[in-house]
Order: sequence, then C-alpha cells, then structure tokens
Amino acid sequence: MKLPRILITAMRSGAGKTMLTCGILKAMKMQEINPASFKCGPDYIDPMFHRAVLGVPSHNLDLFFSTTQTVRWLYTSGAAGHGSAVCEGAMGYYDGLGGVSWHTADVLDLPVLLVVRPKGASLTLAAQLQGLKAFRTPHHIAGVLLNDCTEMLYKLLAPMLERETGLPVVGFLPPMPDAAIESRHLG
Repeated sequence: MKLPRILITAMRSGAGKTMLTCGILKAMKMQEINPASFKCGPDYIDPMFHRAVLGVPSHNLDLFFSTTQTVRWLYTSGAAGHGSAVCEGAMGYYDGLGGVSWHTADVLDLPVLLVVRPKGASLTLAAQLQGLKAFRTPHHIAGVLLNDCTEMLYKLLAPMLERETGLPVVGFLPPMPDAAIESRHLG
C-alpha cells in the first residue's frame, strides 16, 4: 500500500496553495496522521510555514538543481516514518523551468489537487481546466478545490465543472477577511 500523498498546486501564483497546504497539514496533525511536507523548487519561505505548522522541517524537491533519482530519494527519505506526504507546488502547475509542479508530480506519480479561484469566471474555468488536462500526458490532476468562493457559487459551479471536465470538485474555501490575507503577506 502506498503512503497517502498529494501535490497541491494552482493555475497561477496567489491562488492559495500555501494557505491550503498549511490547513491540510494542521488538520492531519490534529488527527495524528503525522504528515511529511514538501515544496517544489528552491523555495525557502513556504517550507518555513509548513515547519511552523508541523514543528518539523519541510523538504524541497527541486528538479532543476537535482536529478530525478535525487528527488525520488529526498521524497522517500523525507516521507519515511510519516503517515502521509503533502507537497506544495510552485507558481502555476506548468510554470517554471521544466514545469516545476507538473514535473514533480510526474516523477513521483503524485495525485494533484488544483486550487482554483473562480472569481469572475464560470464556464471559462471548465475550458481552462480542460486545457490543463490536455497540455501534458498524464496530467495527474485528481481534483479541484475552489478557493475564495461562496457556498452559493460553489453549488452552481461544482456540478458544471464536474460535468464539463470529468474532474471532481472536492470542496471550497470561503472568502477570507482582508486582514487575514494581509497577515499572509507579512509573514
């Protein structure tokens, strides 16, 4: 049996990857699942947020500066002794040299949760999701989470997105007060 694992990414930066990753890590810790955390690329800021939640180091998985064998070893050794593995993507899913998040999901065969902010779009989101699915094979996208989304909008969008894309919409996170958003940028 494989260790429960996921890579959390988005269509672009600023979609809420770090907030969702930290929330999932905290929920797992509270349920005594003992997750290991990872970050795609040479990022040192987001792993500090992961560490603040878990109290243990987060690991970087960088396929630009490391070989695939090294990244597999870092992932396997970092996840050893843990109940799950949560990896946070970088930028947009296919962004960065070599498509940092997609490449990591592909090398480690990770299912991907795509964080999407639906503000100002509806059916266009389905087209964008279809584009993400078609761009690389395999796409690894296992589900979608709508961030900064009201319950009413979620109830309208989820069935349509599922019907149009074949991807499950696993839930939504409601809009955050501006003060909470500002605190993220201030650390």
